[in-house]
Amino acid sequence: MQPEPAWRLGSGTLIFAGVCLVIALVLLRLVLRERITLQGSMSYLSFLVVLGSMAVFPAQANWVATRLGFTLLSNFFFCTAIAMLAILHLRALVTLSKVQLRSVVLTQELAILSEKIERVEASQRGDYRAPRAQTP
Repeated sequence: MQPEPAWRLGSGTLIFAGVCLVIALVLLRLVLRERITLQGSMSYLSFLVVLGSMAVFPAQANWVATRLGFTLLSNFFFCTAIAMLAILHLRALVTLSKVQLRSVVLTQELAILSEKIERVEASQRGDYRAPRAQTP
């Protein structure tokens, strides 16, 4: 009797594919309710598609794993998951940096606008003073 291949499509892989599908549906619901942006969720959705397709098509995932030098499909799965989590983390860091830089710019613009408002109000009251010279 020949042993069954380790990559056969069993109930565990179908359960995992179902979990990926449920998470994708929750993600879609959040996008439709405008709780998260579509642009921010695309990398997460691609992560789910890759892992879900590895669960639904384990023979093809095993073929790719062996070509890349992995002896066990589980090692390939964990390596793929860790790499994708690292990519998601890097993407979150980039987004956070952009938000932080935009916050600094908005704070500076607010300070400039409030200075202009003070000058306009002072000139309307008639006690306009010449701007102070900036000393280095």
